[in-house]
Amino acid sequence: MKADLETKINQMGEKWSGQLRKLITPKTLAAFTTVIYVCSLIPLLWIAWYNYPSADDYSIGSNCHQAWMATHNVFAVIWQGVVRAADDWVNWMGYFTSNFLMAVPPSTFGERWYVLTTWIMLGMLSFSVMYLFHAIFVKAFKADRLISHSVAMLVLFASVQCMCPVGRCEAFYWYSGAANYIFVHSMSLFFFGLLVSSVYDTGKKRVWDLSAACVLGFLTGGGNQMSALNAAIILLMAVVLISVCKKWNVCRALGIPIAIFYVGFLLNVAAPGNWVRAEGANGMNPIKAVLVSFYDCLDRAMSEWTTWPVILIMIALIPLFWHMAEKVSFRFPCPLIVLLFGYCLTSAMITPPVFAVGNMEAGRLQALTYLMYILILSLCVGYVTGWVRQKWTGGQNKTAAESLSGFSAESCWCLVGCIVFLVLGSVLTVIPEPHYYTFSSACTDLLNGSAATYGDALKERMEIYRSGGEGIIEVEPLPAQPVLLYFSDIKEDPEDWENKGLSRYYGFEGVVVRKK
Repeated sequence: MKADLETKINQMGEKWSGQLRKLITPKTLAAFTTVIYVCSLIPLLWIAWYNYPSADDYSIGSNCHQAWMATHNVFAVIWQGVVRAADDWVNWMGYFTSNFLMAVPPSTFGERWYVLTTWIMLGMLSFSVMYLFHAIFVKAFKADRLISHSVAMLVLFASVQCMCPVGRCEAFYWYSGAANYIFVHSMSLFFFGLLVSSVYDTGKKRVWDLSAACVLGFLTGGGNQMSALNAAIILLMAVVLISVCKKWNVCRALGIPIAIFYVGFLLNVAAPGNWVRAEGANGMNPIKAVLVSFYDCLDRAMSEWTTWPVILIMIALIPLFWHMAEKVSFRFPCPLIVLLFGYCLTSAMITPPVFAVGNMEAGRLQALTYLMYILILSLCVGYVTGWVRQKWTGGQNKTAAESLSGFSAESCWCLVGCIVFLVLGSVLTVIPEPHYYTFSSACTDLLNGSAATYGDALKERMEIYRSGGEGIIEVEPLPAQPVLLYFSDIKEDPEDWENKGLSRYYGFEGVVVRKK
């Protein structure tokens, strides 16, 4: 009787495993992960309709807006952005790429264009991660493009939806912060992807890769100093590895975009404006800043970034990386050194703000570091998985024909288990904590009406601003502050820097918020 029962259970298990293997294929998984990720973005894009400029969007973007209002000439706007970036390079900050981007917010051409902020940032982040992973996994390691796409979707879900709440507004809804950090970070990922692609592409495609890499390399070097420093470290390590492995005959062309990147990077760090800004900042000495960065990275990784959804997503990546490693001949040497390098690279992201201002409190800084952490963590999971598979199989990987059978039963059950636990856990978590995920936060503020109330109030203000008037203009306090949309507001003091920036943007004498 017992043997019969075990036989039936085994037969049932084999039947279910067979059904799962038919259901979960690289194609269906790529489609499923894409639908989930895209659907999770809908509330984020929907709530962006109620988004309006604030703070530096006015103070930094005033010159370009005035140029557009006076001429309605795009080239005049671009020129004012260049002038602003050059002036800041001399008198305030060296990241000329970021300064130009911040000087030309979408609201330059009208306040309602500001809704494009979220579309631009999410689009840049999504496509840059997809492109980088395609270059690494498909072009370099010859992995299945559908599985590579699934990996990208899972990593993007963790990056966008599981981001720490304090960074979401400044990462996707406040243009000045997002352009400086998220947009430049995405440019750097495209830059790395182009470098990898140029090694494996041929003919005109390789010429395009190298040409685009030269442009993006210079712009990345001139971007925010967190991304620029990380790129400098990665490229330096790449040069060392290429030299040690004596692969310059294959990678010789990479020298041009790498050199151009360092030109931009040196212009960034050597700018006179950096010293001007440093005079008013309370930074740390370099050695202390590095040590604090290592501690802060470990502390945030353990207490804030590695949440239970992130852990589940990383577990779900393991069978995908295991499958991708089937045809890879690379031996994945020294996994501990790779993990240590990943930790150092994430820590290096923290060093510039700690050195410059002594802290990492700004939400945009935390958001950028989190994005780099998730990216590096996923790549480290892939590297260690590849190393384990090489040790497990003794380096005897399947041929292309043998790999057509799809995922193993164990991989399918692992993926199903992660999906089930993620769904059930999310339901139990979102009920008491509606702002736990980025999409649940957007849904919450859309459903409770705070987003619409906030947007309507700012729309009324815009009508007052455009109508102009004499003397100091008074506006009503904001009746709501939705979590994703609200960054900052003008004050009751007309001499506050935000009030003065808004006044300069619209060209009137002054503005204040009416006292409650």
